[in-house]
Amino acid sequence: MIELADVRFALRLWVRHPTLIVVATLSLGLGVGATTTMYSLLNRVVHYDFGFANEEQLVVISNTDPIFGDQPPSCEIVQALLQSGKSFEEIGLSQPFAVPVTLSGGGPTGRVTQTPVNEDGLSVVGVVPILGRIYRRDDFKDVVKQKEARAIVISYDAWQRYFQGRPDAIGKMLRIDGEVRPVIGVMPKGFTLWPWVDSVAFWAATDLRQIPVARWMTAIGRLKPGVSRAAAAAEVTAVSRQVLQARGEKTENVGAHVVTIRDWMFSDATQILTFLLGSVSFILLIGCANVANLLLAAGTARQREFALRAATGAGRGRLVRQLVTENLLLSSVGGLTGVLIAVVAVRVYPLIAPTAFLRDVSVDLRVLAFALGLSVLSSLVFGLVPALRASRVDLNEALKEGGRVGGGVRRRGRNALLITEVSLAMVLLVGAGLMLQGLVSELRKLPCVAPESLLTADVLVAGPKYSNKTAHDSNIVTPQVEAFYDQLLERVRAMPGVARAGIISRLPMNVWMHHFTIVGRPVPDEEHRLAADFSEVDAQAFDTLGLRLLRGRGIAEHDVASAPWVAVINKAFADRHFPEQDPIGQSIHVSIGWGGQPGTFEEPQARQIVGVVSDVAYPIYFNPTPAVMYVPFRQHLREYGSEDEWIHTQKVLLVRTSLNPLLLSRSIDDAVAHVDKDQKAYDIKTMAQQIASQQYIANLQFLTSLFAAFGVMAIVLAMVGVYGVVAWAVGQRTTEVGIRMAVGARPAVIVRLLLVQSLWPVVVGVILGELGGFGLSRLLNQIVWNLAVPNPAVLTAVAALMLAAALAAVWSPLLRVLRIAPLRLLRAE
Repeated sequence: MIELADVRFALRLWVRHPTLIVVATLSLGLGVGATTTMYSLLNRVVHYDFGFANEEQLVVISNTDPIFGDQPPSCEIVQALLQSGKSFEEIGLSQPFAVPVTLSGGGPTGRVTQTPVNEDGLSVVGVVPILGRIYRRDDFKDVVKQKEARAIVISYDAWQRYFQGRPDAIGKMLRIDGEVRPVIGVMPKGFTLWPWVDSVAFWAATDLRQIPVARWMTAIGRLKPGVSRAAAAAEVTAVSRQVLQARGEKTENVGAHVVTIRDWMFSDATQILTFLLGSVSFILLIGCANVANLLLAAGTARQREFALRAATGAGRGRLVRQLVTENLLLSSVGGLTGVLIAVVAVRVYPLIAPTAFLRDVSVDLRVLAFALGLSVLSSLVFGLVPALRASRVDLNEALKEGGRVGGGVRRRGRNALLITEVSLAMVLLVGAGLMLQGLVSELRKLPCVAPESLLTADVLVAGPKYSNKTAHDSNIVTPQVEAFYDQLLERVRAMPGVARAGIISRLPMNVWMHHFTIVGRPVPDEEHRLAADFSEVDAQAFDTLGLRLLRGRGIAEHDVASAPWVAVINKAFADRHFPEQDPIGQSIHVSIGWGGQPGTFEEPQARQIVGVVSDVAYPIYFNPTPAVMYVPFRQHLREYGSEDEWIHTQKVLLVRTSLNPLLLSRSIDDAVAHVDKDQKAYDIKTMAQQIASQQYIANLQFLTSLFAAFGVMAIVLAMVGVYGVVAWAVGQRTTEVGIRMAVGARPAVIVRLLLVQSLWPVVVGVILGELGGFGLSRLLNQIVWNLAVPNPAVLTAVAALMLAAALAAVWSPLLRVLRIAPLRLLRAE
């Protein structure tokens, strides 16, 4: 039971020793604050509120296949499950990412995003719109693009932006990709099917019943009450095999997964955040070790106080209660400091977090209880042993004038804590160093020459002028696509300061694999089909990017539809598929789409390889370097499968200039509008900005920043511990130093002796920390694609940094003692 007298005594003690209290509070506060911040992020994911009705019934359904891996069930499988199955009340289909569309009319033309769904894609989650309604079957009586309902359900943000939140928005029109489309519903504020898609303008319903084999939408099912996921997975497997057998397909290896919607969305994020929480807990341990060391030192210095209190009748329990009261007060102040640090940190977090991460994080009651409980528990655990030791006094020894106040056991305990602090800090520093090394390495992998002088702009021509749906859900592209890009390139190349300009289907970092066969060789079986990235380019694209021609020729202006079809491959393609022969003159036959899947189209003729260009630098997770086929953008299919027409209709405009590239942004916007006012260029950036904004790089920068912050806090706390222990140890050897100096010992000898005895725990901690860093790198590589490769230079630099910091921490106490005259040192005893 805590008494008020104990609290007052503790506060008076704090006034007399403010430095000890400030250091202990900051040590505990930093540890609690850092750990609480990471717990806040993990808590946000674990307790993410989807806003869905009866979320526990919602699952994601997928088929498993040894060739194609996990994939959504086809629409016909979904219909069979609903008609003959007994596990699901409803199954909705939706695409787990947004696609760009052009919105024009009633204001400036702009690019917005939509999420495709089927008619049940919104209803399955049980969220009611705030205005109007969601989709129903009869909406497909009026369609655009053959299969897409003309009516749209818009988001709350789109309602505010385009209709100023007016209640009469239902029935109003928006012009999207050249089609006028009525609004039938408005979803609640903050609603999204997928947490990482938070800026969707509307949801568009596609009639997948007309394309029953389509597998391009994720299936969300609502289980019937009492149905287990295992039973549902068994039913999905059985029904899938029945449907595929009826189509004459092999089914012996077809299976199914049924996982909760939360696990499907957040299992990877939970794993990463749990790992980070474990890593940042090292800071808490270091802070607690600091507090324990400080309490040990303070307890030793108070031996005479405890002896006098014991001599006047205070029992050991009374002394322990006093010390526990002090520890609880210290933990409370440290915990509150930690909460304040966490509150600031979660406010800063959205400014640095990548867009793929959940960004609305707060310190709620769960987090607050975690922080305060953590601070109290850590202070009691790490303060109780020092309290018990301090209360175990030898009256005769403690009351002797000049009695020694530090024993070998206490010294060994403090050294053990110091070794622990340094080794834990080293583990985090090694992690930060390896992550930083990997980030620098990735940023140096430039996919072109001089990326800072290359401007890029995404352009996607859309609308019935450029493509139309067929009855079987394929896409017919029109000659207007080529005319649009021809006119656009002509205008851009005429701009002042433009040296070269070209187009490419996608930037080199964005790979889209397609199958192919080599003419004259046996066609491989399904498990060994050849695949390569496939991209359309014009005649100036290679020069604009800075790709070197290694053999043959590049793409030329005369490579038109009526000429023999050609391809230029990269070095990786040549080395992999033509290792012992010249690829020039060889022919390949390309499938647009994922070969073997519905919606795949074979090109009508083979392509002759006419050139080989250099590889670009790909992120580390592309291992080995992808093979690439570059083809003329005028030699292409007229009919594509779903979404594959983007190979032809979407282009990245590449502009090489001697000016500041961003000065051309307005001119490029004007050029696009001049060719077609309903189209727009978007995401206009330099290539250097494109590299830095890649989600992979953004995530890597974020993780590196976290580890760097962890490392800085760890080394600061560890050095505070080193300083405290060394200052105390040197202070306890005042008499010894005075005697040695009085009998003629040189200061250099004394410094060397004290340095060796003070720094050996640091050296041991550095060695243990380096070994621990190897273990951490193995865990990191499960998150960052084998990026954290142990590097002797990095390990040496981190060890040198820790030793230098430790030397700086011990130097001040040593100099302070050496500057005192020997006689004064002896009198101090």
